[in-house]
Amino acid sequence: MSRSRPPAPLPDDLPDAVRVLLTELRGLKEASGHDLRALERRTHASRSSWSRWLGGETPIPRSAVTALARVCGADRHRLEALWEVADHARASASSATADAAPGAVSETAPETADAAPETAEALPADEREPAGDTVGRPEPVAPTTPEEPLSAREPAPSPAARKRVPRGLLIGAAVGCTFVSGAAGVLLGTTLHTNAQEPASDGGRQAAAPARSTHAPARTVYRHDVIARAESWHPRTRQRVPYGQAASYQGYRADGSGYAAMALGLPAPGPNSASLLASYCDRVPPARLGAGDLVVNATGDAGTREVMIFDRWTGRARAAFWVYQQRRGYGTDHLVRPARLTGDGRHVACHPRGLRDDPVG
Repeated sequence: MSRSRPPAPLPDDLPDAVRVLLTELRGLKEASGHDLRALERRTHASRSSWSRWLGGETPIPRSAVTALARVCGADRHRLEALWEVADHARASASSATADAAPGAVSETAPETADAAPETAEALPADEREPAGDTVGRPEPVAPTTPEEPLSAREPAPSPAARKRVPRGLLIGAAVGCTFVSGAAGVLLGTTLHTNAQEPASDGGRQAAAPARSTHAPARTVYRHDVIARAESWHPRTRQRVPYGQAASYQGYRADGSGYAAMALGLPAPGPNSASLLASYCDRVPPARLGAGDLVVNATGDAGTREVMIFDRWTGRARAAFWVYQQRRGYGTDHLVRPARLTGDGRHVACHPRGLRDDPVG
């Protein structure tokens, strides 16, 4: 196992699906004990490329995800599915940014090997490389937008013509552009807010949007909401969701961690149990467990790991508790588990970040 310090947090502006993918890939790297030098030896990418990819500085290609799965012995198909979701989220975020500022032109010069030093803070110090190592650095890509034909461009005004423009007119034009831009921004924000709140009134004739999960990712969720989401998979009934690590329901994996991710409103298809425990929860004493908290066993192989959604204690003695669980060989279940389970050294009581107590009244 690598003895390096944990990697720095990912950038705050990453889409949730990209954050899930990178969190899982970083967890695989740490669990396997491989550092950047080992990844460079066992793949066709350099340390600098792996540093940028795992640090969230540049998008990681699908081939690198496949290579990391092979090196770490992980499920290639599942990681590639996570990459597909992350790539779609990244493209949607880029499109939304472009739509919000259609006339914006970046004044930043293109990144070059000499002008852009490596940002290695996202990974342990002993895994960083010298700033001059640019092996595997992706070449800058030229803009693909075709330029306007030269014949269509207007000739630049002569110096004499520019001198004839009154200064007061220039100042008035600048102030007018600023006012119009601000008004357009307010109008655009108001329109987007209104469209987000009002249902479509075209009788369902609008263009079909890409299929999305019925549970939107939520950064803040209340305890009663988690239990309500857990009940939506019909535990302990004939309509329960069958268990399956390769199957999905409502966009989430039909296993224990996917079920918990759905209940908490995390991005689909959901992180695995190790990532759930490492990146989305804080450990708490078992006595502090409340509705919506988790009991996670992230050790062992796929046949021993499990995630349970805590419901309530069976009595004042707290000898056992009710949980919701996507159980192997059965599916969505609501059952009683003994409290001594949290003392076996494998099962961990944890509080999801963003989970809040129900509001009073």
